Amino acid sequence: MPFALPGFFRTLGADLDFSSAFLYVAADDSADLASILAGTYDFTTVGAINGTIVVATEEGTYSAGISLDATTTYDLYSQGVSNSHNGFMDTPVGYAIFPSPLSDGEIAQAEAHFVAEGAAPKSAFGSVTNFTDGWRNCRTIATFPLIDTSSADSFFRTWNSCESLISFPELDSSSVTSYRQAWQNCSSLTSFPLINTSSGTDFRNTWQSCSSLTSFPLIDTSSGTNFSQTWYNCTSLTSFPLINTSLGENFFYSWGNCSSLTSFPAINTSSATAMRLTWFGCTSLTSFPLLDTSLVQDFRNTWHNCSSLTSFPANFFDNWSPASLISQVFNLTWDGCTSLTAQSVENILTSLDTSGVYGTNTGASGGTQLSDSTIDIDYDGTTLSGATTTAIASLKLKDWAISINSVIQ
Repeated sequence: MPFALPGFFRTLGADLDFSSAFLYVAADDSADLASILAGTYDFTTVGAINGTIVVATEEGTYSAGISLDATTTYDLYSQGVSNSHNGFMDTPVGYAIFPSPLSDGEIAQAEAHFVAEGAAPKSAFGSVTNFTDGWRNCRTIATFPLIDTSSADSFFRTWNSCESLISFPELDSSSVTSYRQAWQNCSSLTSFPLINTSSGTDFRNTWQSCSSLTSFPLIDTSSGTNFSQTWYNCTSLTSFPLINTSLGENFFYSWGNCSSLTSFPAINTSSATAMRLTWFGCTSLTSFPLLDTSLVQDFRNTWHNCSSLTSFPANFFDNWSPASLISQVFNLTWDGCTSLTAQSVENILTSLDTSGVYGTNTGASGGTQLSDSTIDIDYDGTTLSGATTTAIASLKLKDWAISINSVIQ
């Protein structure tokens, strides 16, 4: 039931006059609350709103900045409480939306009003352990408050798709182990705080498509094992810190499409087994560091379309000794790397030859030959060295095929 009711908020006390508020719904509006819980409570804005929302539930009460477009219909349930209906804040007690920001004092009094009507206070968040889906798809929240998350062990999808979120506080995340999809698609975030992530093990998709982030803090990822798509599509990142990834095993698409990265640090990848598409589409990278990839079994598309990459280090694969190999292990690995120099091609192929790994399922002589054992490399087309030719001949004897600029050698 769309509506626009400016001035509907009642006065909360002698010192407060919220007659300019846009919307107010509270516990005694039982029919409206039933509609909210059913996810069918719609409202339509009159003008654009860049103000404050107060959200009161039986699980906790908080206030946040909110940004709404003019003459647009919104579902109230998703304005401050996840519309996935899977979050922990499932029992609203009241809402208030103000067209302008409230002062700290006004926020405190508004929150106290709802607590008096049966909502839990903000401090109640301190006992919550699982924040899964808490504010997922709350697409109009612009700023998030500093709430107590000291007991939290999971931030799974907590702020996923909060597309208007422009700032985030340094919450207490010292006990959190899962950050999976926590800030995925928070496309308006321009910076991120140095939160305590020392307990985190699962960072899958955590900041995926945070496309406005230009830099990233040196967070503690020393316990992280899964970095699949963690920073995928962070297209505005120009630099990246030397984070601790020593336990990281899965780097699938980790920095894929980070198209503004111009350099990359020598992170510790000694535990990595999967590096498919890890730096795919990093079109601004010009050089690459010497990393330990000795256990990696899958390099498919790893540097695919790194079109500005000119320099690839020597000795990169000298100690490569994977437990097993998948078919297509080097499929399109350097495809589209049209700026690679002839020296870089030499560095890649001579190092692969030095490793002694065969193009078989075990990586050893006598194993079953891979159905696709082609090593795909594109480069700038300049004359290849004699050392490269020698490495190609030796690799072919080790059950590898080599494709350079789409030509099988």
